[in-house]
Amino acid sequence: MKLTFILIFTFYTCSPILAQEHTKENPKNHHQELHNFLGVFVGNTIIVQSAFKLPTFGIEYVREITPNFGVGITTELEIGSHIIQKNEDGDIVSEVQRQGAVLLLPSVFIRVYKGLIVTVGYGVELEKNENLGMAKLGLEYKLHLRKLNWLVLPSVSWDRTKLFDGMVYGVTFGRSF
Repeated sequence: MKLTFILIFTFYTCSPILAQEHTKENPKNHHQELHNFLGVFVGNTIIVQSAFKLPTFGIEYVREITPNFGVGITTELEIGSHIIQKNEDGDIVSEVQRQGAVLLLPSVFIRVYKGLIVTVGYGVELEKNENLGMAKLGLEYKLHLRKLNWLVLPSVSWDRTKLFDGMVYGVTFGRSF
């Protein structure tokens, strides 16, 4: 039920954005095309407190507002489980099992230098035992393939919840359109 709600919410949220194709750059009738990006993420999440490693798969959608700024949504699925819980001071107080968490994060993408992109997002990690607020800070580097509009983006990010932290690394394969 939760996954169905997430998919419907994502579709209706992104549909108006997908319909836009270009905007005017200046009053001289010169148009600059804006780009959408859709990619598939394959990587690994390391839970810092327990050193558990979880295979992670995801989908990333970005709408480029300007050449250096974009907004989008990131979804990830962590395959497997880990057991850890800490209090607000950072001390481990008990063990709680987390299985197959789904992350849903609206994000901002800022190109800081050539292909180097900083991502910042805040959203939710959905899991059957407890849903958690999650912040994500990451770096990506955009590499263009020979085929026009196909991209590879190696990335690393830091995920933070009130219970645990995660280091995520991997590669996003996608296409601009």
